[in-house]
Amino acid sequence: METKFQLLKEQKFPENLEKKLISSITDKQVTTIWYGGVYSSSYDLEVFWLHVKNKEEATKVFSKEYTKALLEDSNYHIVLLDDNDFKLQDKAGRAFIKLCLGDTLLLYKDDNTELPSSYCYSSDVESFKQKYIETYNLLSSYSNGLNKDEEFGVTYFYLKFFEHDLGVIETMLFGTINSQSTLTERLLLLERVFPQIKTLFVKDEENLFYIIEAIDRDSESARFDDWALALEKVQAKLHIMVIQLLDKFEFDSRPYKIKPKIKGKKEKRFKYIDQLLPLTNTNGVEEIYKFHETVTFENERTIKHFYLLVLTTKEEANEVQKVIDRFSCKDDDLRFTIIAHTRLFIQEYSFENIHFFEDVVKEENIIYSNGYYPSIHWMDNYDCDYGESIFRLKYPLSKINKFIKKKIAHTKKQSFISTNKLHRCLYIKLQMYILVHTTYLPHTSNLNTLLSLALYAENDNAPKLNMLINQLNSFLLTYTQKNIQQKDNNLILDNSTIDSLKQFFDFIDA
Repeated sequence: METKFQLLKEQKFPENLEKKLISSITDKQVTTIWYGGVYSSSYDLEVFWLHVKNKEEATKVFSKEYTKALLEDSNYHIVLLDDNDFKLQDKAGRAFIKLCLGDTLLLYKDDNTELPSSYCYSSDVESFKQKYIETYNLLSSYSNGLNKDEEFGVTYFYLKFFEHDLGVIETMLFGTINSQSTLTERLLLLERVFPQIKTLFVKDEENLFYIIEAIDRDSESARFDDWALALEKVQAKLHIMVIQLLDKFEFDSRPYKIKPKIKGKKEKRFKYIDQLLPLTNTNGVEEIYKFHETVTFENERTIKHFYLLVLTTKEEANEVQKVIDRFSCKDDDLRFTIIAHTRLFIQEYSFENIHFFEDVVKEENIIYSNGYYPSIHWMDNYDCDYGESIFRLKYPLSKINKFIKKKIAHTKKQSFISTNKLHRCLYIKLQMYILVHTTYLPHTSNLNTLLSLALYAENDNAPKLNMLINQLNSFLLTYTQKNIQQKDNNLILDNSTIDSLKQFFDFIDA
């Protein structure tokens, strides 16, 4: 008995798992065990493929709850394969058996059991791919037709469509379709071995997929298909992944390989990416988008100014913002205006900011990315109204207007004011100006960033606004920004400064 399980025992698996494996073999439920990583995956997920006689009986031992806990605790995943699964592999060309269940992964085999045939023709994999494409085209014609005709329920059709495509990926990577799990569970598992899956859906804070949860929570949203266009784009992306995976299996299963001549696209490199190293080297930065640039001439110097959006993780958002604030204060021939948000924030408030972010978060605008990340899902047929964002201003606009009216608009002589209150008036009014012209409410209170965004927000007004900004003493703005905590009346505003501030506030209120 010791010899029979010697190879299995040498692996030093968790005691409970080892007992279950040996017990299942002794009870003749499991006839063969393969153990190792998923084919062509750089991730460290370790998989047990168990050839079982009866899945229903084997599931009583390796329950869904047990396998889930094992995956979370030890990064081990258990896949049950029965004769029907190997019949499915016959139809799929046996590439999975040949490439994924090799002799080096064989951990145990019953003396009376034959290994499944690994004899594979690459043409059979090609044939399987063509059948998949035919089915995809048929399902796609249904979904596109429903979407075009604005039929109710197309979002639910897309979710079933996803399950079909995921089933093909699972067939090639795991050997069986994971039909016992939810769509979310299937996606989360595939992310561990097939990182491209991460580009499909934005996740919320509980590691669930935003758009899938939104449909589950709000049946009205699903019924009226607010997410139909977003799901159509996700489906097209998923289809490309399936084709690329099948192409890889078809190529790798060939007995004689000729390296294909592929002319890859030359990636565009942002010329000044090295100047952004303090930002790209900061933990939490996922992607950077360039959405605007200007060139100006000052004192016989050419000033290049770039506007960037940084997508960051929630955990490191504060540290990233500190780095961004240091960039915003630079004054040289190369300047950056940088705003930062988490991907989930943009997704959650996409209905408010769609007119701004939909033009910014585009693939052609990416200048830096450190991995696989999903595109933002845009809701269909939503009439964006900046009024919904006003409630997220830090201070009530009515109080700000009242203070400006008292301290600046109606003041006829020099007066005292605190930098804290002046900063509050400046940044709230600038945030409101940007919101009105772009439907985007900046979260930053940095005056340099807000002034730059205000110039970007309305091109027709930019020359006049720029003149009014230049009328304000630059030292006053710098001093105010640096002393935003000073609540005592530490500033004396002379008549000239008051007049410049009055013109500035009048203009951005117009």
